[in-house]
Amino acid sequence: MITVSLNDLRFEAFHGIHKEETLLGNTYVVDCVIELHEANEVIRYIEDTVDYSKVYDIIRERMSVATPLLETLCMETGIQVHESFPDTKSIFIRIKKLHPHIEGFQGSTSVSWHKEY
Repeated sequence: MITVSLNDLRFEAFHGIHKEETLLGNTYVVDCVIELHEANEVIRYIEDTVDYSKVYDIIRERMSVATPLLETLCMETGIQVHESFPDTKSIFIRIKKLHPHIEGFQGSTSVSWHKEY
């Protein structure tokens, strides 16, 4: 099995259900882990694996669309990755909101989604 990971991708975006989130935005960190069965003994061609630059493009484009719930964002991103790379065995996506607009809150929040195919 091969694992392709994109780690600590940072985006400024306007996701959330509260008005201040859609106006002020926030910093988000995305991790994506994709597992696939290798078709050959040794992978020698990009067509035999997951092109992480294309996965990044999917994530970047999806993060630019304001979405009320991170759960929706996580799941739709994972589904888009799987549609582009249908040979994947599993996909894990985590989206972390670094500065939630909650009075007195210190820390971060995150939502993750994992799907096996």
